[in-house]
Amino acid sequence: MMPLESIQIDHLPASVQELIDVVGMAAALVIVEERGGIRLCVPSTVNADHWLVPLIGMEALRALVNYYSREEIEIPLCAEALRAAREQQIHALAAAGTSNAELARQYGYTERGIRKLRRRVEGIRDDGQGDLF
Repeated sequence: MMPLESIQIDHLPASVQELIDVVGMAAALVIVEERGGIRLCVPSTVNADHWLVPLIGMEALRALVNYYSREEIEIPLCAEALRAAREQQIHALAAAGTSNAELARQYGYTERGIRKLRRRVEGIRDDGQGDLF
């Protein structure tokens, strides 16, 4: 899961911001990771055997049921916000001295992909061509 401090709440869709208000940031992000792009059917009662309990905990499930009972809520993918947060995290780790090779292994990128990502985050062109003029 993405570190919470790297997610900018204002970059998330309003429905996820509402979900964060209801269940908290950690639980909301777990729900997004598990159900992003899929509707979530919220039960009418809290049950300790519900599949969400091991993921978000009983307290967050209670809050979810109290707020959304019997609703089917759309859970957005949040792909853009999560991608931006992951890129910022990679950039921060690189700035702290983690090698491109280690970052590539850790995040499933190639070393070239890490170099391109770092240049993009830093705002430097990476087209392989120098400026002509």
